Amino acid sequence: MATFKYTPGRIILIFQTLFFLNVLYVQLPAQGINDTAEAAAYEQCGPMVPRLDGPWIQLVGRPRLEKWASPEAEPVDFTCFQSDDGTWQLIACVRNTTQPGSGRLLYRWSGNDLLSEGWTPEGIFLSSKPGWNHAEGRLQAPFHVKAGDKHYLFYNSRGCHLMTSANGIDFEPFGTEPVFSMGRDVCILDDREGSGKWIAYYTSPEKGINPATNDHTIRARTAEKPEGPWSEEAVEIQPITLPPAEDYFFVYAESPLVVKRGDYYYRFEQLYVYRSKNPLQWSGPPVAELAPGDPIKRLAPEIVTHEGKEYLLAYQWRGNDERGIYLAPIVWEK
Repeated sequence: MATFKYTPGRIILIFQTLFFLNVLYVQLPAQGINDTAEAAAYEQCGPMVPRLDGPWIQLVGRPRLEKWASPEAEPVDFTCFQSDDGTWQLIACVRNTTQPGSGRLLYRWSGNDLLSEGWTPEGIFLSSKPGWNHAEGRLQAPFHVKAGDKHYLFYNSRGCHLMTSANGIDFEPFGTEPVFSMGRDVCILDDREGSGKWIAYYTSPEKGINPATNDHTIRARTAEKPEGPWSEEAVEIQPITLPPAEDYFFVYAESPLVVKRGDYYYRFEQLYVYRSKNPLQWSGPPVAELAPGDPIKRLAPEIVTHEGKEYLLAYQWRGNDERGIYLAPIVWEK
């Protein structure tokens, strides 16, 4: 066997090489983050933790309905997005109206500035239509995505319905039947860069499925494009936030939100956040608790990105603050 002799010159060379490698390891990544988008993307692909980075501000409150008005009417599950003319659109389910049936409809506000309080009320966006196979007075949980030059607006009423728009303001129904059957509270994830699919997560009430959540669970379907066809198979994704909220056992099976940051998928069970590399499977414990004082004071979270910054929105339904939709800045940290 050959032997290696550690002469003084070789020892110096070894130390010089190790020193150079250490400098390369420590300095180049940090420099690359500032210099190239590719290095920045690499830096973001590791696991991260979300954190609120500022106070909550109120965007909208109780609407003054032009029809079926009630002092108890309040906005709940909602969606917020920017239309092609640059204005911001907020469409929410409003409950406790006097509309016959379940008393729920969709209402719209607009704003020129995402971070301004008191957006402009635009009136009722949509109420139930018998010819569209709606349940009377039950339109709930809109969710917006944009693909290419088209806007898609999903909502539930006796299944998942879809509307489309070329500008983000004027929407037309995509047929009059649901695009797939479901319970309520749909969230749509564009996972084409991951699984190659669109994924729809939704709340699914099913008798006997989970006594701990009053027989509510979360399911997911997939499709190659937002219009469908959506998969017949609906994968179950059980709520994992424990223990259930007192007197509101199924709250963590409601209003699911899933976003992808880097190589990881982040699932919001209200304001508890879980992380996974699999968009259909998570386990605990949560990586973040964004409302430790009262985890269900604000519900149905949604994330909006604007000018390189992200914001968390949620509706407030209890506590001393006014009912409405609120916004707070959110950052992702390693």
